[in-house]
Amino acid sequence: MSNDFEGKKIKLLSIFRKKQDPLLINTGDEQNIQDHSVQLPRKSAAREWIESLVFSLIFVFFFTTFIAQATQVPTESMKPTILVGDHFFLDKFAFPANYPEFMTKVLPTRHISRGDIVAFKSPENPKIPFIKRVIGLPNDALEIRDKVVYINGRALDEPYKFFIDPNVYERGSGIPRDYIVRDNYGPKKIPPDCYFMMGDNRDNSNDSRYWGVVKGSDIIGKPLFVYWSYEADPYDPRPKSVLEYAHEYLSVALNFFSKTRWSRTGKILR
Repeated sequence: MSNDFEGKKIKLLSIFRKKQDPLLINTGDEQNIQDHSVQLPRKSAAREWIESLVFSLIFVFFFTTFIAQATQVPTESMKPTILVGDHFFLDKFAFPANYPEFMTKVLPTRHISRGDIVAFKSPENPKIPFIKRVIGLPNDALEIRDKVVYINGRALDEPYKFFIDPNVYERGSGIPRDYIVRDNYGPKKIPPDCYFMMGDNRDNSNDSRYWGVVKGSDIIGKPLFVYWSYEADPYDPRPKSVLEYAHEYLSVALNFFSKTRWSRTGKILR
């Protein structure tokens, strides 16, 4: 009788301990749960590669469209500040030309000051970006007399400007208009929300003297710094064959170290 009582007592204690100690719970239910769990199919390597590629392309598109972009200047219009072959990053964040109109209302305002170097859509061909320096601000009265810029009647101090032609072409001299406005222009009142742009290389720059002011909504961004500079030739507009392009790329590869302007790496553009 006592043995039966002791056996029942041990069995009750064993059941009580299992209820109190999670480590003693029967694992049979867990096995059943595992057996009935849904096994998700593994992605194939090709699918993972495609998803990664699509994500990367979306990120690159978003970053280069709205945030920053690597670019270069193929002409000498900003010499000596920016040289042909200078590759630099362009800060595009919150500049209106990069965003749909509804987004510009919620973006912070980017301030444009006289003397800033900016990229913008060309008034002649919006698909081609230009990079020039801001000379005239909205509501300024601007005039150029004998290659000197006057803002609201006062000569503008421009330590960055550069000339390659010592001649000054006067009004009424009978020479083509393009030569006259190069050295003598205006006076002109700059409209609201518009800017007068000029290249630092004043005798070799296609700028506001020839095609007018730039709207603030057409400004793309501001250059930051040079990350690579290579001794390249100015832009050649004539059509090139595949063989000519291949020759140019091969030349860059072979002369990378000897023609890289190492001293310009990291140069802040301003």
